[in-house]
Amino acid sequence: MKKLVAFAVFAAALSSVAVADFNSGVAAYMRGDYSTAAQQLIPLAESADDGLAQYFLGNMYAKGQGVDQSAEQAAKWYRSAAEKGIAPAQYRLGMAYRDGQGVPQDLENAYAWLKVADKLGSKLAPTALTSLDGKLSPEELAEAEKLAAEYTTRYGTPKKEADGKSEPIKADEAALQQP
Repeated sequence: MKKLVAFAVFAAALSSVAVADFNSGVAAYMRGDYSTAAQQLIPLAESADDGLAQYFLGNMYAKGQGVDQSAEQAAKWYRSAAEKGIAPAQYRLGMAYRDGQGVPQDLENAYAWLKVADKLGSKLAPTALTSLDGKLSPEELAEAEKLAAEYTTRYGTPKKEADGKSEPIKADEAALQQP
């Protein structure tokens, strides 16, 4: 019993440290202090498997902010966050597939990720989906719809966070795309 209580106290302390690090990382990002943001967010993205930290890190790699610019690394982090139900990451990953940035161009995957982002309320996804109109053959569109249904089942609901909450991430993409 004592071990269980000690573990619970330790886990709670780590959780509050992770939240503090995430908040510090985002604050640094918003101030344009990308080096500090990277120092705070990289451990959360890697070790804590934090979807929002992964999304911000994807943005930082896409723009070369505090890290070496790398479309491949951006796509990697967007995918990690997208698989946790982070709609802005799903949108960004869909755009990466559409444009062939960091991943091979794949309009079916682009369509599928954008459909999931749209389901989760991305305000940018509908326009991006419209940009794919006429670019997929009827057969490709049918396959893209199947893939979208699979992705929606797997990734269309945000994963539960450590605190047990599973509220959709309704962050405005514009706010998450600062500097």
